[in-house]
Amino acid sequence: MKRNLPAVGLSLALMFGAGTFAVAQSSSASRPASHLFGAGEGSLADQVHIAPSTMRANTVSIEKGSETWSARGVELKTLIAQIYDVDARQVDLADNGDASGRYDLTVTLPKEVTQDEMQRLLVDAVQRKFSLDIKPEVRSMYVYVMTAPNGPGGGLHPQAAARGRGAGDAGVIQYAGRGCFGVEAEGVSVTGKTIAEFSQTLQPELDRLLIDETKLTGAYDFQIGKYTSEDELFRALKDQLGLVVKPVERKVTVLRVRPHDEFSS
Repeated sequence: MKRNLPAVGLSLALMFGAGTFAVAQSSSASRPASHLFGAGEGSLADQVHIAPSTMRANTVSIEKGSETWSARGVELKTLIAQIYDVDARQVDLADNGDASGRYDLTVTLPKEVTQDEMQRLLVDAVQRKFSLDIKPEVRSMYVYVMTAPNGPGGGLHPQAAARGRGAGDAGVIQYAGRGCFGVEAEGVSVTGKTIAEFSQTLQPELDRLLIDETKLTGAYDFQIGKYTSEDELFRALKDQLGLVVKPVERKVTVLRVRPHDEFSS
């Protein structure tokens, strides 16, 4: 997908529940990538290529799959966030010369690998390329927490009941006239998506992280009208969907990224 740079933050999904996210950063992740794929297949690590970006200014391209993965025209912080599939605000990257550059990372593998295996391969490549160590660390911070204290509101229509679709349908979330610099849109239309998926699309434009604690697990159809601020958005979520968003302090896992020598000393 290609999009202008101001919209990059809108693509960074927050993949965690109750302030934590799954990190493939176990003891095996700190070993060479060849460990991940068995004897004789260490050459898979050689398929990861990282270089200064050739994309034109203000343009990025991100594609992910089980055999191929690429992020072009992205800064290092954004690259790490994309690899871990988290919000860039969960990446604590020390300010250095590499942090301000734009890079292209591409990999095409001869076989399919799992999402965790691909992540570990990419993490290993980034750590070696930039002489970094990436460590998960739990910190306290103020976030937004979304709840449904009285269950789903009247505007939330369960997918199967609303349109008779099967549970396997992918669904879609569409924003009309969404602003690039602020919390505003002409409206939102959601078809067959979970509240967790919807919150992931809202979170990047908010002034803090958003955690879904609604405990609503089904897929829904719903619409929201025009909003021009966070306050209007939160009011619409409450009045129309029964979703309450409040600022709360939570323990959140972040990625502390530092030069390798700093962690080793």
